[in-house]
Amino acid sequence: MEKTLSILLTLALMLACVLPAMADTYTGEAEGKNGKVVVEISVEDGKITSVTVTEQEETPGIADEPLAKIPAMVIDNQSLAIDGFTGATVTRDALVSAIETAAQKAGLDTDAMKAVQVETDAAGEPVEDTADVIVVGAGGAGLSAAAGAAQKGASVIVLEANGIVGGATIRSGGHMLVFDDAINAAMDRNDDALQTYLAYDPADFGEWAGILTTLQEQIKAYLESDQAGRFDSVEMALIDHYLKGAGQDMDGNEATNDYALLTASFYGAGDINAWLTDGGMGIQDKMYNAHGGTPVGGAAAMISTLQNMAESNGARIVLNMRATELIVEDGKVTGVIAQDAQGNTHTYHAKGGVVLATGGFQSNASMAAEYQKIGKGLGANNASTSPATNVGDGITMTRSLDAKLRDMGFMVTVMEGYHEGSSLSEFGKINAQSQLTVNANAVRFGDDTRNAGMGTNGTVYINQPDGLVYFIGDAQMVNGLNAAQEGFTDTMQARGDWFVVRDTIDEAAEVMGLDAETLKATIETFNSYVDAGEDKDFGRTKFNGKVENGPFCIAKGEAHYHLTFGGLVINPDAHVLNTSGEVIPGLYAAGDVLSGLEGDAHQSGDCITTMLYFGKTAGENAAAAR
Repeated sequence: MEKTLSILLTLALMLACVLPAMADTYTGEAEGKNGKVVVEISVEDGKITSVTVTEQEETPGIADEPLAKIPAMVIDNQSLAIDGFTGATVTRDALVSAIETAAQKAGLDTDAMKAVQVETDAAGEPVEDTADVIVVGAGGAGLSAAAGAAQKGASVIVLEANGIVGGATIRSGGHMLVFDDAINAAMDRNDDALQTYLAYDPADFGEWAGILTTLQEQIKAYLESDQAGRFDSVEMALIDHYLKGAGQDMDGNEATNDYALLTASFYGAGDINAWLTDGGMGIQDKMYNAHGGTPVGGAAAMISTLQNMAESNGARIVLNMRATELIVEDGKVTGVIAQDAQGNTHTYHAKGGVVLATGGFQSNASMAAEYQKIGKGLGANNASTSPATNVGDGITMTRSLDAKLRDMGFMVTVMEGYHEGSSLSEFGKINAQSQLTVNANAVRFGDDTRNAGMGTNGTVYINQPDGLVYFIGDAQMVNGLNAAQEGFTDTMQARGDWFVVRDTIDEAAEVMGLDAETLKATIETFNSYVDAGEDKDFGRTKFNGKVENGPFCIAKGEAHYHLTFGGLVINPDAHVLNTSGEVIPGLYAAGDVLSGLEGDAHQSGDCITTMLYFGKTAGENAAAAR
């Protein structure tokens, strides 16, 4: 018996040596926006190896991003210093708190996990750091700059104010310019659509006349050929961009389409795509729009590729480190002063140059309200769809350098549910099913079919008080919403009084704070226009029924600052210019901190390419100190 026991013990010890240690699991929970958020983590050798959300009732669409991405960030960085999901802060905080609780049960040092690791000298003072290139911002532009510089052999430090990389880019679709002959060859010819371009007079296009002339020659050759497939070219994309971006602000100022910057980046689109694909990113074999394609895996895959390209070549990314001041010596920018999450000051010296990739200023509502010239109803209380750190740091830090600013009044808003009540896509469903719209005074203010979506001075809702619009309908709207998505109206109502369904208009108006008598009079007049098939006030021509049969639905929409189009001015080498048009030595910039790249309209598919191009250009030139 003893011999048998000895053999069994020996076998057990042997197995213990060869079998991997099993990870221990711990749970934590916290109160989210709609209920408990419960997580389970696995810990092995003092590190979190998995994070699983086992229970949550958070708002679909709004909460999807933090629920999907934060667990991986915690594992990758072994950090609880998470910030950057401004559209779902309650969910974000609850999820991080639940993970922290579980980590505490596991005996992990959660204070250290929440703190930025700061290098100090023997006296405990923060250590000054030096690299060839300092990049401020780890969004698409900043990571492109870091990758471009690092691939040239430069040492690179990237300072990111958030606890994650990606910036506004990771919230986008990642669409970019793609001129793919194989994709176009598989599509139908577009002869009829091309006639419009032949009718344009180059004399009306100023410095863009040569681009148009070349395009017209290309189109004529295509129409005379028997070439299979759809026609497309860089010149066609440039003319489309120019036409879409043309416009004025409320004061009559013309938006800038910077010819030198746009032509450089559009003609460089093929090289940028090849650069990314060489780095491991795939591009879908279908078109997103007339000239755009999409990465396989979307913007997240693009950011992951750029981060890997940067870090695999030695770039170091420092999170939760916000740049606050540029260091200038003898007129040249030579570094950055920054603060960590605990308020400690850090100094970063740049041998070659500093690249500003700090994004726009759409999350600085007071700054956006001060500059915006697109709508009378927009103010300092309107929210943003972007990371909380997109507050114009790059613009603020360059004021002492007399950096030139341009087009600061141009920006774009989107309509979403009041106080984060819905995502953009969810509000799109509401807009599609609503029957009429009113402002806070309970009166119509335009063609109701044009009151939502994305736009600048051409969009009516941003001229309404506080950028608020109320989307109204009866049983037809309620039934349409629930047919589009099962239980939609109940889901929206559960998020608060920004969305109501009531048996009477009086009840719904009372919840919304609208004057019931005025609203009923507005609806009565609107219904008469539906009967007549003619809108005598605003010329609406298509209707989707009268508002007359309960239950009645009202959704409160709010204009959110989405993207700003104004900012710094650069030359094609990505050097920042001062008000005299001279280069500011040692300073480069890329991304949404720039101006002149979108004009008067958000140009999805084009803007990502310009961001990538000038990010890479800025990084390479800073590395070479050019």
